Amino acid sequence: MPAPAVTVSNVSKRFRIYKNRNQSLKGAFLQRGRGFHEDFWALRDVDFEIPEGATFGLLGHNGSGKSTLLKCIAKILAPDKGLITSRGRMAAMLEVGSGFHPELSGRENIYLNGAILGMPRSEEHTSELQSLVDIS
Repeated sequence: MPAPAVTVSNVSKRFRIYKNRNQSLKGAFLQRGRGFHEDFWALRDVDFEIPEGATFGLLGHNGSGKSTLLKCIAKILAPDKGLITSRGRMAAMLEVGSGFHPELSGRENIYLNGAILGMPRSEEHTSELQSLVDIS
């Protein structure tokens, strides 16, 4: 069995949603500088492994945390709890339409994005080129 290329262990990510954010210095003084917030858990205790060389799909309803999880794996966001480990080099392409040329295939777009990120052609042909694509 191939070694895991990506391991996600007990990962959770929280965002704070502010209800009454202070809009002025006077408001901050009157409320003693505190804005009231509510915690929103986008991810809670997510565990999985992606074996090297495997194809991986991430499906879910709108708001289920797909983009948040991919951003954590790509190290754009840091998880509040848990650990994500990855082997090899990774490039993130997270929004459809950003960096995709409509006249190229998906594979050709990945190679083009790798070239833009400075990956040499020899590295593009190895299993070290990994891409995260969110098509939600």
